[in-house]
Amino acid sequence: MNTQNVKKTPIIAALVIVAVALIVSLSQTQITAAQSASKGNNVYVFGEGVNPQVTFTFKDATVTYDFQLFDMTSNLFGNSAAGSNFQYARQNSPEFTLARIVGSTPYLHAAVDQSYHYGGRLASQDYPFKQFDVTVELNQAGSSQKTFTYKDCSITNYKVNTRTDNEEGYVTGGKSGFAIVETYNFQCNGFNMESPEYNAMTAEKQNRKPYE
Repeated sequence: MNTQNVKKTPIIAALVIVAVALIVSLSQTQITAAQSASKGNNVYVFGEGVNPQVTFTFKDATVTYDFQLFDMTSNLFGNSAAGSNFQYARQNSPEFTLARIVGSTPYLHAAVDQSYHYGGRLASQDYPFKQFDVTVELNQAGSSQKTFTYKDCSITNYKVNTRTDNEEGYVTGGKSGFAIVETYNFQCNGFNMESPEYNAMTAEKQNRKPYE
């Protein structure tokens, strides 16, 4: 009987070692998967692949972040594209909204913190992130289809909310879930927009030789 127990002991020890190794391996795999999880707009499905990518030009840095939502909230043309209404609309301060999953956007988060601390756009005191330029590009397959350039922008509002069962938006792997989203509102002093594809076509025609 003692001999049988002695024979079983190495087998049991080996099984324990294998079990521990398996648990450690699974834990490391889960940690690695979490650290290497896909981020940015490549996670989500956009109609025809068009998605917003936004570049912020601050005093000390220029950074580019992916956003999932972009809304132009100011009317460019007023009630009519003719007469004084058009001129009045162009004199209004351009406004827009951006939203994204909370993530690594340190400069933008610093801009929010400073705006709150100093009192925002109307503060008499200057601070590093009080005003900055923003370029919104609507990209498709790595090519910009439409570009919006905003000058001297400030953050006028910021909020974080949790969205649930958002079937049309924050869904990965065919499963719905929770999404902690931060929404930014901006007001600016200048605005311009361009169509890069059209500009490229025009430039190509101008550069053609007469016999081509």
